[in-house]
Amino acid sequence: GLAFLLGFLSTMKPADFFRSVKHPASLTALAVCILALLGLFWADGLTWSERFRGITPMAKLLGIPILICHFSRSDRGRYVFYAFAASCAVLMLYSWIALYWPGASIHYKADQPGVPVKNYIDQSQGFVFCAFALAAIAAETFRRGRRALAISCAIIAIALLANLAFVNVARTALVYSPILAVLFAYRYLERREFWIACPALLAVLAGLWMTSPNLQNKVSAAFAQYRLAQQEQETNSVGQRLELWEKSIALFKSAPIIGHGTGSARVLLTRDAPKLTDAPAIGNPHNQTLLFVIQWGILGALALYAMWIAHLMTFRGDGVVAWIGMMAVVQNILSSLFNSHLSDFYQGWLYVLAVGIAAGTLRKTTDTQPRSPTAA
Repeated sequence: GLAFLLGFLSTMKPADFFRSVKHPASLTALAVCILALLGLFWADGLTWSERFRGITPMAKLLGIPILICHFSRSDRGRYVFYAFAASCAVLMLYSWIALYWPGASIHYKADQPGVPVKNYIDQSQGFVFCAFALAAIAAETFRRGRRALAISCAIIAIALLANLAFVNVARTALVYSPILAVLFAYRYLERREFWIACPALLAVLAGLWMTSPNLQNKVSAAFAQYRLAQQEQETNSVGQRLELWEKSIALFKSAPIIGHGTGSARVLLTRDAPKLTDAPAIGNPHNQTLLFVIQWGILGALALYAMWIAHLMTFRGDGVVAWIGMMAVVQNILSSLFNSHLSDFYQGWLYVLAVGIAAGTLRKTTDTQPRSPTAA
């Protein structure tokens, strides 16, 4: 991924690149990278390989200024999304095939039905992102009278969401999907229509709950695991996550200002793993904020939140491109409550590509708009 971005960098004029670096979306992402780099020097007790292992997940954020620079000079940002949407549509069809014919899966797992490649968390993240992006395109094109395109996008969006409801879905997606639905309705509906749509959304969710064994199993399993974890009767994913959060908070309290240094989270969380559970050691707190504060303390949390806020502000305008950027940020923030999705490979790169391409495309639109006589 970084090699591909460096190829972009080689085609840019230095003046254009440094102009893109000044963009708030770029500056805040670079601030996180600089903090991670500086954190290498106060990570006491870690080998240099352990320290550099901690900086690798943050390096992808360097792609944001590169993407902003490239797509502020290119009209092809939309083709990236078209390719992503097409891949999601193909994967969705493949998922249905894999559900009824598991042997067709490239990477079959008995506990992840309907997930032919990678895992159900990545699949859910991509399907939700693509579904709500297509919903926005459907709304915009319908208003412009392009009914055939609008209906096509709406059908694919509904099919993606149906796959999540009836085939397989990550529990985290059950948290951020309804919130994205409310944001979508608020953005694209009139106020009166919005207040009608909210109870309609609740009715749809209730209907899905009653008709989808997949949703029922996911939610009931989460509550059952929580009860068993509280009673200390079983080691499960919910119990592990709660114990990791407890340990992560204790690590933050022991070094609240600058943390334990880059790469320390994995080492410190796995060092006392036998005390946590009998399960395999996990070096990820499954919360982006906790991952940052373990390594860089309050400074890390401030850098993370400043970046998210800057990216949200970048996409506060109207239009499909702004919605795609906004949705990527909101989805990442919400999913990072239960996972370290900014640091993870698939979710992290989805965030970087969506934010970088959308911000660059918006910048090109702004730069090509004619100035008013008073502004001139």
